[in-house]
Amino acid sequence: MHTVEFTIREPKRHWLIKVFVAAAFSGFFTYLIHFFTTSEYNTAQTWTLITYFIWFFGVLFVVLIPLIAQHYIHLNFTKLKIKHSYSIGILTYNESWQDLKNLEYISVFKTQNGYEINMWFNKNDILNLAALEDADEAINQGLFFSEKLNIDLLDARKRGYHKWVDKTASKKTNAIVYKN
Repeated sequence: MHTVEFTIREPKRHWLIKVFVAAAFSGFFTYLIHFFTTSEYNTAQTWTLITYFIWFFGVLFVVLIPLIAQHYIHLNFTKLKIKHSYSIGILTYNESWQDLKNLEYISVFKTQNGYEINMWFNKNDILNLAALEDADEAINQGLFFSEKLNIDLLDARKRGYHKWVDKTASKKTNAIVYKN
């Protein structure tokens, strides 16, 4: 059993999205019940209609469920493990713990809406760890993750001006110090 040392949670969805998804599924099942209680049909038509309804339900499920599912990333820093989980209300799906292999570095960079903290691994695979609006908070969070995972930190907050952070000097001075 691996204990969770850090959990990253997606922001909650707006309540209107939840109402829309509930209305879509309610409308589907209401139409389904109405159709089968008021229509006359033969056996061949029944199986064709059931196939169409199952197909349509599958499409609804695949399109609408991700709108309301909440994604969590659980990290175990001591054993370098990661686990993803998804929840909808009281229902939860947990993936198994996976090893964090070939960790390269943590990067902090500017986006249109703020700053993102990403973990780079397996050459060019990226896992977005956080999105923040404050530059100082983003670099401090990046420093936290790079310390816990024992990998380098790249400050890429300014486009075309990327520098590696000297973690030991930054801890001593309580200010971001860059490597030469």
